[in-house]
Amino acid sequence: MSPNCMKCKHFYITFDQRNPKGCKAYGIKSQQMPKMVVKAANNGSECIGFEAKPDKSKSKDLADSRYW
Repeated sequence: MSPNCMKCKHFYITFDQRNPKGCKAYGIKSQQMPKMVVKAANNGSECIGFEAKPDKSKSKDLADSRYW
C-alpha cells in the first residue's frame, strides 16, 4: 500500500506556485505529490520516509482546573 503524503508529518504546502507540494524529509518541492517523485527517483520503490502525523483529535477539557 502506498503512503498518503497528506497524512505524513513531512508533507507541506509551499509558497511556490509552480511547485506547491513539498516533503521536508527528502527536500522536495514539486507539482506532483512527493511520493510520486520519490517513486520515480527510486526505480519504483515506495517512500520510506513516511511518518504519520500526530493525532490532534484529542480536545482539551476546558472544565479542567489546570486551565483556570
